[in-house]
Amino acid sequence: MQRSLAGLFFAAAFLCCCLAISGFLLQQTLFAPGTTRESAGAVLSDSTVSMKLVDTISAAAAPVLGEPEASVNATVSLVLSTKAGAKLLADVLHDAHARLIGDSDDPVVITPQEVVQVVRDERAAAVPAIVLDVPRVTALVVTRGIVSWLVPLAAIGVVVFLVLCFLAHPDRAALVRTLGLGLIVLAALVGLFGYVIPKFIPTVLSDSVYARIPPRLADDHATLTVFTCLVVAGVGLALFAASARMGRGRRWSTPISSYRYREERRWS
Repeated sequence: MQRSLAGLFFAAAFLCCCLAISGFLLQQTLFAPGTTRESAGAVLSDSTVSMKLVDTISAAAAPVLGEPEASVNATVSLVLSTKAGAKLLADVLHDAHARLIGDSDDPVVITPQEVVQVVRDERAAAVPAIVLDVPRVTALVVTRGIVSWLVPLAAIGVVVFLVLCFLAHPDRAALVRTLGLGLIVLAALVGLFGYVIPKFIPTVLSDSVYARIPPRLADDHATLTVFTCLVVAGVGLALFAASARMGRGRRWSTPISSYRYREERRWS
């Protein structure tokens, strides 16, 4: 009875752990406008996003500068293709991501000062502020709200259920085996919530160009995500193998009853 109760507590603790880690991964990619600011170059490496910004800025600046739009377009494209140029629009990309997920209700604006820096012409200061058409995706807004309170509650649940599990005196070999299998499942969840969902879901939910920002963040962190998956899965396999050895060792160390042997000798 105690073993089954301990197993139930451990399963609940692991479920809470999966929820906490999955939500945390979403907070680092899909719901992380701050990461967008830091990874502006990676976001602008998406040709669709960069060309949208280039065309928008060029169309607004060319009439004020009195130059062909194609010429201004070439200048803006060159500037944004550099690491320093990408940083000039880092705040704009941050604001676009924040509005997309409901972290901000403010309009996304490219200021005249930012336009001057991008087009490399002081005359662009006369360009009116450019307001980008960035929608708020309802599904992402709702999910972000759920994740924000789910992660801390799930983390508390992990601690509570683990304490109850050890108070119920679990079987050590079974606990290690379950933990090993659980880590293998967790590795799959890391890949799912750390890469697959941020990579594909936003563009399914919205056809806005700016819905491509989270997928670029997922690609930028793909190496770390894959490495984490491999490490977690490797530890899980190691624990599962260790539990098998523990089980064999326990069977060999179990005392053998000599009662039947004595009875057989007595009758013979």
